[in-house]
Amino acid sequence: MRSLTALVVCPVAALAAAIAPRAGSVPDGPWTAGVWRVPADDDYFFVGNAINASGGKFFVNRNTSAYCPEVDGLDCSAYPGSKTVFVGGNNTLSLDVAVPGGQQVYIAADGSLSYTVAHSAALPDGAVATGFERTRSESFGAPVVLGHSGQFWLMCPVSEGEPRERTYQIYVGSGKEGCINTSVRTYTSSGPDAWEYA
Repeated sequence: MRSLTALVVCPVAALAAAIAPRAGSVPDGPWTAGVWRVPADDDYFFVGNAINASGGKFFVNRNTSAYCPEVDGLDCSAYPGSKTVFVGGNNTLSLDVAVPGGQQVYIAADGSLSYTVAHSAALPDGAVATGFERTRSESFGAPVVLGHSGQFWLMCPVSEGEPRERTYQIYVGSGKEGCINTSVRTYTSSGPDAWEYA
C-alpha cells in the first residue's frame, strides 16, 4: 500500500511543482505583449492580440509604427519594425530599441499607456513611469502577466466595427467611454526589432 501511495503522490507532486509559480521564474530579456480577455458579461474575447506602439501610444489591431534613418553605416534591414518589443517590467518599462537613449514607457495623466520620443527622456506633466511589474500568474499554464500598481488595464475603442476587429487604445486605471477591461500577458521575444518607434 505504501508503494502504491508513492506511485500516485509522486506524479501529482511533480505536476504541481511544474505548474506552480516560482520566485524569479519570470524570464529575462526582451518580450512582446498581448491582451487576454475572457468575457464575463459580453462576447468580446481576445487571446494574445498584440499590443503595438504607434504615435506615442499603444494599440490593439493597429500596426506598429517604427522608423530607421537612412545614414551611412546603419543597416535598417536589421530593424524591420514589424512588432513592438519591450524590456524591463520591474518597476520601470522601456521599448527595446537600438536608438541611443532608448524610449521609456509611461502612463500619461489621462491614463493612456504611452512612450517617449527618441532622443528625449522628457515626460509630460502628470506622467507616471514607475510601478510596472511582470509576474508569473497562478492561472493554468502559468502565464507571465504585466501589471501596474494593482490597477485595471482597459481597451478603449478608437474605431467602429465588430468588437474583435475594432482598433483599441490601451489605458491603465481609467479611460474613455466604452472601454472594456482586459489583462496583459507577455511573451519572450527577440529584439530589438526597431531602431525607434514613431
